[in-house]
Amino acid sequence: MGTFRGISFDLSVPGGAMLPVVGISSISVVPTHRRRGLLKAMMAQGLRSAVARGEAAAVLHSAEYGVYGRYGFAPATRHGGFTVDVRAGRGLRPGPAGTGILQPATMEDVRRFGPALFDRVRRSRAGAVSRPDWNWQARTGESVRPGETWTEPTAVVYRDVHGQVSGLVTYRVDGKWTDGVPDSTLTVTDLITTTPEALRALWRHLLSLDWVHTIDVPDAAPDDPAPLLLADARAVRPLPHPADCLRLRLLDLPVALAARTYATEGRLVLEVADPDGHVDGRWQLHVAADGSGHVTTTDGPAHLALDATTLAMLCLGGETAARLKGAGLVEELRPGAAATADALFRASLAPWCPDHF
Repeated sequence: MGTFRGISFDLSVPGGAMLPVVGISSISVVPTHRRRGLLKAMMAQGLRSAVARGEAAAVLHSAEYGVYGRYGFAPATRHGGFTVDVRAGRGLRPGPAGTGILQPATMEDVRRFGPALFDRVRRSRAGAVSRPDWNWQARTGESVRPGETWTEPTAVVYRDVHGQVSGLVTYRVDGKWTDGVPDSTLTVTDLITTTPEALRALWRHLLSLDWVHTIDVPDAAPDDPAPLLLADARAVRPLPHPADCLRLRLLDLPVALAARTYATEGRLVLEVADPDGHVDGRWQLHVAADGSGHVTTTDGPAHLALDATTLAMLCLGGETAARLKGAGLVEELRPGAAATADALFRASLAPWCPDHF
């Protein structure tokens, strides 16, 4: 009378390492059997199975904000797209011309170049999950689910001076006319670049297309650098309702916290409350001068007290202990501990998950 699906992924964490996680999807309970504990039972079994497989955390996307906090999941990444008024943007601001070339690409090319390119990019930003083969098949029309209509996007790749693909964009144009005048919107479906040169070249291409007056990027990192490329950045507007994206549930704290790299050396003792017992206890995080972390249990005095959901907000660097303290979600047991936590957990880029599952 319910469904629950677990997908094995790996999750990028600050520093570029990959953490084995379970992605939870297709959760449902038939209306006639609601309020009987089925979701709770499925979730408990799913998390136990993940622990048994050695997956250090669970991730999901939540349609309703308040549902999964009761199971220890918390927002760990945010997304928020933007729209560009092409005429108001006045093209790119002055900058290097670049030494590479743009080439049209087929969906076969996207399947060939995309996976390696994406894997290179996601190591630089925490919060991304791996893209299995079925993801690329769906993106390129090789696999279309029943009831879906597939419209092939346009694809363009950027090759650097050495001939290596360092950028890829796919997009669709709606072909709209208003009062007999072209008024098209271009919607970016994927944009992957490994260098600023590739990013600049692909945006120059998008901004140069005839009849396109608006460019929509429905899902972008909170700190996406593309708006900074425009001659007039006021031409960029956020799309409505930027929101939380990936929810994270920690299952193995020593593994999860040791996987990432930290911004500075230091020591922090956390008193973590977890009613389900996965990460409950008092944990010492010791960070060495090289940014590597080591987590052990301890009987020593705690510096910060928080629950498992709150710790998940901090884990990828997308939230600050100071803000959580202000909301009453973190208790500072030693003066300055929130500042210490923020110095340790800080990430150079905002965590972002470009995929839904």
